[in-house]
Amino acid sequence: MMTSNKPKDGFFTFSQATKIEKLDSHTYRANLNETFCIGAVPNGGYAGSCMLAAARAHLSSRNQPDTLTAHFEFPGRTAVGPAIIVIDDVKLSRQLSTVHVTLWQGALLPNAPWITPSVSRRVVLAYATNINFGAFAGMSLPTGYEGTPAAALPPVPDFEALKSKGADGTWEETKVPEAVAAVQRSLLNWRFYEPCQGPLAPGVLDMWICSASGERVTQGALAYVVDSFPVNLHTFLAAPELRALLEASQKGSTDAKAEEVRERDQQRATLWFPTVVMNLEVKKLLPEEGAEWLAVRVTSKQIRDGKFDLEVLVRDVEGEIVALSHHVAMIVSLERNTGKKGSPKPAL
Repeated sequence: MMTSNKPKDGFFTFSQATKIEKLDSHTYRANLNETFCIGAVPNGGYAGSCMLAAARAHLSSRNQPDTLTAHFEFPGRTAVGPAIIVIDDVKLSRQLSTVHVTLWQGALLPNAPWITPSVSRRVVLAYATNINFGAFAGMSLPTGYEGTPAAALPPVPDFEALKSKGADGTWEETKVPEAVAAVQRSLLNWRFYEPCQGPLAPGVLDMWICSASGERVTQGALAYVVDSFPVNLHTFLAAPELRALLEASQKGSTDAKAEEVRERDQQRATLWFPTVVMNLEVKKLLPEEGAEWLAVRVTSKQIRDGKFDLEVLVRDVEGEIVALSHHVAMIVSLERNTGKKGSPKPAL
């Protein structure tokens, strides 16, 4: 099992938590860290980042270190502890190479074949396409999207005020309630700053994020970035009339309907939003040393019958698109997260 050293502020850095060990030509070992968990389950984007780290190492000899696209399926629950990552070459070519990546857990072996057939569980499956961004060239042209309101970068904060005071009059840090923080530890790895006056557009969450450990956000963290959201995400995605009720409930309204909404909001800590499918497209490289701040915009087309979609847009402080992501997710009881597995087969 790998070890991770805690820095003085008590955080495990992302680089420490995503270290991988090469076992053979197509097999790697990772150790999923408990501080990246939602309940008992490591965040899906964090687990995906470990898988992409293995893909990056696997394709480094081809000088294709950069993930262009990745598609993740989550048929099972990951768990804290060791994981085996197996890579299958799908197509290796001069400009783009595609690999299939499987993260295995349970009944792992210290030597080849590393997993126990029929007992070990395939908990995350992925396809990743890698390139070398520095060597990739071709036609560029502006699109009509760039002139739309949706493409506009939200107001750039006073970053020093956010770091020192938690707010600058336009943006304020979202506080994680203690009851939630105890269960959803992954949220503590980020500082989320949301608009003080509510959504900048109906049903849209605009936020600026930075790492709580002070570590800069690197290219390898993008899968984790696009799968990390503040605890009150649902209040921003809600329709304006429902958000008004949510705000009334938070102010102590005695209105019967507002009381009903307040109770629903209090139940948020008992819910788990597991990702079923996640797609990631990387548009540009972050600086080699990483970025301190990223702007993230999250929208949802529909939340119905315990299923919902998420579209995520990540930009840098200059407004350039860094990554796009789309999710299919569920809303289930947190008991599904923390309950014991009754079978070695993958199951949500």
